[in-house]
Amino acid sequence: MYKQLPAGEGGIILDAPTVHASASSLQRDVFDAIVIGAGLGGLLSAAELLQRGKRVVVIERLPHCGGRFTAKTFQGVQVSTGAVHMVPFGSSGVLSTMLQRLNVPHRFFDADVFGSFHVHGKQYRSRGLLGVFKFLGLRQFFWFTRLGYLMFLRPLSADERKVPFDVWLARHINVARNPQLVAFFERISRFALSLELHQVSTAEVVQTTKNMFSYGAPAIVEGGCGKLAQQLEQHVRDRSGIIRLSCDVLQILQENGHVTGVHVRDRATKEETLLSAPLIVSDIGPRATDALLSGHRVTQAEVLKPAEEDENSHLLNEAVGLKVHILSDVSLIPHRGIMYCLDTQRIAGMVQPTNSDPSLAPAGKHLLISHQVIQSNNVEEERALALADLHMLFGETFDAHCRILTMGTYRGEWPVNRVAQGEDAQSATALPGLYLVGDAVKPSGYLMVEGVAQSVNCFLDLFDAVDQQDTSARTHLRKNVVTHPSRLNALRWLWKAPGNSKRSSRTRGL
Repeated sequence: MYKQLPAGEGGIILDAPTVHASASSLQRDVFDAIVIGAGLGGLLSAAELLQRGKRVVVIERLPHCGGRFTAKTFQGVQVSTGAVHMVPFGSSGVLSTMLQRLNVPHRFFDADVFGSFHVHGKQYRSRGLLGVFKFLGLRQFFWFTRLGYLMFLRPLSADERKVPFDVWLARHINVARNPQLVAFFERISRFALSLELHQVSTAEVVQTTKNMFSYGAPAIVEGGCGKLAQQLEQHVRDRSGIIRLSCDVLQILQENGHVTGVHVRDRATKEETLLSAPLIVSDIGPRATDALLSGHRVTQAEVLKPAEEDENSHLLNEAVGLKVHILSDVSLIPHRGIMYCLDTQRIAGMVQPTNSDPSLAPAGKHLLISHQVIQSNNVEEERALALADLHMLFGETFDAHCRILTMGTYRGEWPVNRVAQGEDAQSATALPGLYLVGDAVKPSGYLMVEGVAQSVNCFLDLFDAVDQQDTSARTHLRKNVVTHPSRLNALRWLWKAPGNSKRSSRTRGL
């Protein structure tokens, strides 16, 4: 009933074979900067460095760019490799601001509602935040507003900041008597963070939610995330940046305590090359980057090693999830936002991106994408529960009009290099000249691709300070990091989502 994405599109990080070539006999190419990984973070980093006049080469092991932020055409549908064609902060967010700064063409369709909520066997549409009263009822809505006050209108104590959000929630409401209210927070966490409430701190939930409200509605990318990845790739190439696809990095080279370049091998020709540069930006995650310093490549088996076998497992708490692509003959979600599922066993939320851009599916068809957190080691069971949820949500309509296109999981290093929200690594490393960007380096409060873009801003602040040889700037320079809009913008969420209409959604960089 469903089809797995081809293994070659995801895949495993393989051990590098023993390198026999003598370094002195290899061709050596010289650059100002080397970017490892052509995911969203890598492409953004390359574009920013090119704008600063640097000679840049990007190394990507796959035959295409984009990483988790791209798509493959499957039966006429733009099947996303990771992201659900959605940008969390929409046309006012960090990613859009960066694309505008780079003059990269893009168009975002902001959501027209706060969201809808499937509960009590029906879907409740909420144009604004106060619309949750429809399904919460008077008593639970009172506690909802009380929690809002505690989260946003008074400072959290040091103790409150550290505790898991489910513990904090239980301190302030009767969990058993407020099931829909608990499910509201639970499903949003699962959809946005791929985490259960006990896996994320109260401080992180509060900061992320503040950012979501301050920036505005989420948005669907015109043409899907694949088109935006192509625009970024073309932008890099048009500015004389070099992108080497199907190329493995065998080792990150260093000398006298500073990076000097990388040793790479073309996967097709097996030709090996030394690329020299005083700056290396890695978009492949902290663990894989660290392994390359010693010429080792992390395997998927090592990443998925049971906790009892890994003494560092407490440092590697990762988000894992399952995503389903569905093609429907009829529209099932009547808006451009997220439908949160409060009465399901697994599925946390769904989007119907063709409401914003019909070209993402064949004419007359509708693309839906569901997301859930994987809660067990039995992937087949997780898939079965997803299917059961879909039948429960849509009943006979699902059997009569819907078809499963793909069911894909993500865990470990590929196609995700993230750790739990709020536990991410820093951009700077202990090795001068080596920086990290990407999903595993998200600043607190910035989720998904917004966090990736903000990680690049953080790297740029560090790099610009060093490049200008201004010691004081290393602490105080913040010209690249995007600050969120005024908190007063959050008031727009009360009655109506602050997104643009379809007609007025902005096209930037054209």
